[in-house]
Amino acid sequence: MQDEQLQRKYIKAGHYAQQPERFTLLEIKLQMRSTHGTRLISYDGESWHCTCDFYRERGTCSHIMAAEQLLGPLAPAPTDHYPREESHDSER
Repeated sequence: MQDEQLQRKYIKAGHYAQQPERFTLLEIKLQMRSTHGTRLISYDGESWHCTCDFYRERGTCSHIMAAEQLLGPLAPAPTDHYPREESHDSER
């Protein structure tokens, strides 16, 4: 009987997982090993933060963009931080 209950829960979880609009990301903390060291990335319910120099200078970075891509539909709506056509600066 318990196996049947667990199986029903697994099926229900699959339905939920296909409906990302049911979920709201409230907070997240990530540690990432980047090319230039370990970075701490966080989302506090309102905005992203990163410990890298590029974030301190520009307010966004490749680490945050990667986290958004990794989280997919659960990621908060991205701010306007993606590069323009004329921008080809390399990140630190």
